[in-house]
Amino acid sequence: MNAIPAASAVQLFTPDCTSYGPYVGLPLASFWTPGCRHLFTRKTAQQIVDDLHNDECGLTAEWHGDVLRFTWATEYRDDAGTEDVTPDAHGRYAIGGLWPWDEWGDHSFPSAEQCAYGVGAVECWLPAMPESVPVAMSGAYARGRAEALRLMLRPTES
Repeated sequence: MNAIPAASAVQLFTPDCTSYGPYVGLPLASFWTPGCRHLFTRKTAQQIVDDLHNDECGLTAEWHGDVLRFTWATEYRDDAGTEDVTPDAHGRYAIGGLWPWDEWGDHSFPSAEQCAYGVGAVECWLPAMPESVPVAMSGAYARGRAEALRLMLRPTES
């Protein structure tokens, strides 16, 4: 279950050289570079914040209501600073430019749960979970699927 099928509208991201994610995102450009911003739901933005705080790299983030504020020290960049990310009209956050993004995949050494979550996200258009996903991973698959549908502003199953 390691292979991720061809990407749908959503893509799976990770900060370069990490095993974090997969973060279900929508690229804001058809051709993106590692420094580009991508759209994420608040739920995924929170996961990014949680993972960022695990790194202790000199970059932190915290919520101020609906605004996500990134703060960095001089050991992270030449000058200390902050950047506020506000949600769009649909509650999605354009995050990027503070670290290089990479496509999430097998090189991230994913767990079975991460794989099931990622497959659920990129296969969100399927009518049902494929038989190739182990029943034990059905919850992760369903969470990935629901996150992708929320991000694309499509109704999710109850």
